[in-house]
Amino acid sequence: MTTEPATGAERPRRPRSRAALATIWASAALFLALLAVMAARVSAGQDPALRARAAATPPPTRRILIRRVIEKRVIVHLPPSAPTPATSSSQQLSSLGATTFPVPVTRTS
Repeated sequence: MTTEPATGAERPRRPRSRAALATIWASAALFLALLAVMAARVSAGQDPALRARAAATPPPTRRILIRRVIEKRVIVHLPPSAPTPATSSSQQLSSLGATTFPVPVTRTS
């Protein structure tokens, strides 16, 4: 034997125990057996997921009620009011160059 440490390429392989190999083979065989059973059920049409889709009936169509709100707005254009007689204060403002604006009409209910 040598006293030098083993490198990655020279490291000796440990043989796997029989129990580890048996576990690997048993799990692979069980996986393949279950896969075969499920494939056989799907090919025979016994898949519960596919059966649920085929048996499901489409939901009935819903009737939709559309409500329309119609608002009737009447716009009334009032004729321009008669010119108000000029007072002395408005004559003074108009002589200074200020413009006069019509007085807004307000309504009381």
